[in-house]
Amino acid sequence: MSGRASAAISPAAAVLGLFLTFGLIVASFFPFLSIYFAGRGFDPSEIGFLLGAMAAVRIVAMPIWGHVADTRIGRRRALQLGLVGMVVFAIIASVLDSLVGVAFGAVGIALAMAASGPNIDALALVQLGEERMADYGRIRGWESLSYAAGCLAFGWLLDLYGVSLALPLYAAAGALMLVWTTIAVRPDRPKEPQQHGRLGAVGAVFRTAPRIWGFLVATLLVWTAFNGAWNFVGLKIKEPLLIGVGTALGGFTEVGVMRLSSRLHRRFGLRKVYALGCLIYAIGFLLWGLVESPTIVSVLAVFEGAGFSLLFTTSILVVGKLLPSSLYSTGNSIAAMVGFGIGPIIGAGIGGVVYGRLGSTTLFVGSSVIAALAGVAAMIALRTPLLDRPLEEPLPPEDVAPEPGRL
Repeated sequence: MSGRASAAISPAAAVLGLFLTFGLIVASFFPFLSIYFAGRGFDPSEIGFLLGAMAAVRIVAMPIWGHVADTRIGRRRALQLGLVGMVVFAIIASVLDSLVGVAFGAVGIALAMAASGPNIDALALVQLGEERMADYGRIRGWESLSYAAGCLAFGWLLDLYGVSLALPLYAAAGALMLVWTTIAVRPDRPKEPQQHGRLGAVGAVFRTAPRIWGFLVATLLVWTAFNGAWNFVGLKIKEPLLIGVGTALGGFTEVGVMRLSSRLHRRFGLRKVYALGCLIYAIGFLLWGLVESPTIVSVLAVFEGAGFSLLFTTSILVVGKLLPSSLYSTGNSIAAMVGFGIGPIIGAGIGGVVYGRLGSTTLFVGSSVIAALAGVAAMIALRTPLLDRPLEEPLPPEDVAPEPGRL
């Protein structure tokens, strides 16, 4: 039945549905993570430690999920398995009434969720193809729209019924996406297992595109800064409704900037747009530190939305330009491992200590400085014609490397 249904749904519609449902998953939990843990009895330093533990799991899980998806079971099956795990572990964390139980469920969620984002993005890149890759931001904007709407709705619900409802909402959103993946996304299992030599698909990524190393340095800096700021801004705002409004504003900003990113990439190239995203983050984090009003801090989430849009879309396209399609999931997983695995360990771990001992201003100003340094690192690491020129400008033959890689 699911095979006939997926054949009747176009690949473009299937990818659009993935982005819409995944936006609800992120909105149901991510903006409220720190106050959820606080409501379950964790203090700021424990929250930082738990966020770091979740990130540590992602570091291990993401490249494994990427390798398995690209070489063995396909992106659809990997996505399905991850979604099942997300639902199960969310239910476990909801029903267990102990710090250990909540921590176990949260770490399990991190393990399972590591299969989601990179595989969705890989499916989107394949559906777009090389010629339309710059349009990624346009379709990714639908996730931002559902995220923004979800933040408003979930913030209102949590304000009425308490933050303990966050994980049941997360489980429901995960189940919805699992159903859509099953009925809409066509199976894509590799026809023949791929042999990539030492370290499998992970090693192939670095051999194919050595420039990935420099890009990962910029990625580590900017997402360390982000996690140091974002994971604790909720403690400064405090009220769930205000957090929901702020993240919704950031989400609606994402929608517009995601669509705008396609034009920016075509006009300025990937290198400059990535650095611009770092600069916007630096300004936003600085304002979070200097402004005292929780309401204004909430509204300033528009900077987070704009910066995230430019950084995320550009990162996906950097992977798409540097690697062949057979390595998309692994390449995205490695970038996500650094940004959303190692970055949170450093950012959230140190951020919790800094917030508790030195206060929010020191934390947010420090995050601003690190984000600015990330922009400098990106300008250096991505300095190549393939990434520096506008996407629509054709490259001379000598600047294009043959398959299997592009740099």
